[in-house]
Amino acid sequence: MANLRKIKKDITFLVGEVVSDCYLLWSFRPNGKEQELESILLEAAELHSSLHQRVNAAPKDGVKQHYRAISGDLLREVDKLFSRVSELAK
Repeated sequence: MANLRKIKKDITFLVGEVVSDCYLLWSFRPNGKEQELESILLEAAELHSSLHQRVNAAPKDGVKQHYRAISGDLLREVDKLFSRVSELAK
């Protein structure tokens, strides 16, 4: 099982990468898609806070499964956000 600190760092790092990609796209390719980028940024912020809340609210039983579910949700949701950013970059 990954420790709690590593899971929190992974959440912060991956969501931060989505945010930095959005800002890079926003600054280097101003193509009139700022509204879509704003919505991606808002979703990234909501994902960050919801995952941190879920990490902090770990149950007494089934901790490994709880953290595995969080890790899976993190990777799945970040992949969706990266896909949306890459579609805007085309």
